[in-house]
Amino acid sequence: MRIKELFIGVVFIFIISGCKDDSAVKDKESRPAVVSLMTLKKQPVELPVEFTAMSVASRPVQIRARVEGYLHSRHYREGSFVSAGQTLFTIDQKPFRLAVASAEAALDSEIGKKENTEQNLKRVRNLYEQKASGQQDLDAAITANRSQGALVNQAKVASEQAKLNLNYTTITAPISGWADKVTQYEGSYIVPTQNGLLTTMYQTDPLYIDFSVNASTMETIKNLKNHRNNEEILVDVILSDGSIYPNKGKISFISPTVDSVTGTRMLRAQIVNPKGELAPGEFMKIRIRGLKQERFIIPDKALMQGPKGTFVYVVGADKIAESRLVKVGSWINHDVVILEGLKEGEKIVYEGNARVDAGKIVKIVTNQSTK
Repeated sequence: MRIKELFIGVVFIFIISGCKDDSAVKDKESRPAVVSLMTLKKQPVELPVEFTAMSVASRPVQIRARVEGYLHSRHYREGSFVSAGQTLFTIDQKPFRLAVASAEAALDSEIGKKENTEQNLKRVRNLYEQKASGQQDLDAAITANRSQGALVNQAKVASEQAKLNLNYTTITAPISGWADKVTQYEGSYIVPTQNGLLTTMYQTDPLYIDFSVNASTMETIKNLKNHRNNEEILVDVILSDGSIYPNKGKISFISPTVDSVTGTRMLRAQIVNPKGELAPGEFMKIRIRGLKQERFIIPDKALMQGPKGTFVYVVGADKIAESRLVKVGSWINHDVVILEGLKEGEKIVYEGNARVDAGKIVKIVTNQSTK
């Protein structure tokens, strides 16, 4: 009986002890997390800004026929690089050579007639001076000479036009660049006003890169340009694979008008592209450095990682912590730039956040403003 009473006493002691331990744990868990807060205030920070862009040929040139005739031959490989002055196409020249010969023969005939009228005018003038001929005969000789002179000039123009048309049968590259596929093939009868487009050339050095910015960014770019005393604004060109093109670009054009649909302004960067590594029509990104924007800068230790992404704890006037997803920008030493997710004047936890639970009250020991 005594042993039984002793056993019951020991069990009772353990129960009491366990109750005390559970009570201590619960008391510890119920105590609010001790935290330090920071009041958010935006400040200017230099951020590289990226824009989606597309490359454009600096000089797209349509290669068109100027005279009518059969396309005789093509002298370049489609898609190849051609130099200025290089022959691209030839239109059958035989009819044009005959036209030149005919025009020159007609010119010689008119020149011969002109010589006859000059000799006749000289003879009539002598007779007139000797009073062997009247004024009417002299006037007729002068008029005939002038008329024949006009016919000579017309024949000269016709001869030059025939030679020009013959020259147009050889179609050369007006620029150095990449030649596109042909639109008309050998044997086709070409009429300039109907099917005169033969191909298109693209000058890609320099290459243009077009992109659009909103009104606020446009104002920032203008301020940056003024701050640099109108010096050229250099940009990085980021290719589709994420690599940066070795040559820097520079902003060469700002549209004077705003797109009425999107509310944006079109800008153009110009980049040296000597090897033709970049082609027109490529999508890429433009990165402008030196732009300052108003952003929140917080200590990186304030950031937390959760299943949904990066977040911070925001504490309201009721001292209850709320988890808030944020979009993180660049790091500055041990600080980080926040791009989205927070508002001016809000308070975030930057110390003690490891013990914070969303929806629970916290104990504030420090409250300071952002740097």
